[in-house]
Amino acid sequence: MKGIKYIGLGDLESFETEQIQSLAEEGFARLMKRAKLKEAELSVFVKKIHKGEKSHHYELILKLNAAGTRKAWFDVRHEDFDLAKIIHKCFAALAVNIEREFAKKLQKEKFVA
Repeated sequence: MKGIKYIGLGDLESFETEQIQSLAEEGFARLMKRAKLKEAELSVFVKKIHKGEKSHHYELILKLNAAGTRKAWFDVRHEDFDLAKIIHKCFAALAVNIEREFAKKLQKEKFVA
């Protein structure tokens, strides 16, 4: 169940696709290490939204299916004009969501014991 699925890359140009794939793989590896997850599956949904003839922005949704956690799915969504910035924002938000979930789990274990 480990890996990354990309959805919506066909609408992007080749340099945008390469940028998303390299940053997503790097962010996913960092997230797995930081959260100490053994198995996880990441879905990356990308949408290019046109705002006229030349201007456009991106919408990025990350969904993480993490095995071994109480909450099975973690997801975040952001929009921005800069592709690299939006990927970093999404992975940072995803890491915070996972850390919050683990903090809740640790607090409940302390009160039960």
